Amino acid sequence: MGDPIHWVLGTVTRGDAQGRLAENVALQLRAALPSDHLVLPRYAPRDRGERIPVVIIGRERVFVVEPRDEEGDLVCYQDHWYRRVGPGIAHALSDPPSLRARRNAARIRSDLGTGGYLHVPIEAVVLLTRGAAADVRSSCVPVVAGVDALIAHVLHGIAPEAAPDRTRALADALARNIRLSAV
Repeated sequence: MGDPIHWVLGTVTRGDAQGRLAENVALQLRAALPSDHLVLPRYAPRDRGERIPVVIIGRERVFVVEPRDEEGDLVCYQDHWYRRVGPGIAHALSDPPSLRARRNAARIRSDLGTGGYLHVPIEAVVLLTRGAAADVRSSCVPVVAGVDALIAHVLHGIAPEAAPDRTRALADALARNIRLSAV
């Protein structure tokens, strides 16, 4: 199995569009974020449920990213999401990304809590890769449009000095959970 971080960061290939989207977003984030930030695509939480698209372990926080690739204007009214397709016409999204991101953040909280990191701030974020955030003010989590906006969000307000030991400790805690769930 080798180094836990290497094992956690190993790419899991999945043939569907959501898996490819997560991998693409993770590649862009890895290229742009400081080296002491770890990006985990397709994280497999201990509960053995569905994989989490993107997890970013930063200096002071963990981000759980729910990427969405719909085109057009997206609106969110009290966590009910719609894509506008014409004047006065909107189609509901079957799985509200803000609620999914919040559920996934709770799953990460559970994994980190069992690793001794219960008080680490965890922030859920919806990332719109192609669509525009027409009106998303009532989303229960922040919504950003574009990977550049996500990077700015992740780096906003962090301490300027690197914290590789802290990042490694969090990654090791998640890696222990992955090894346990793989058994």
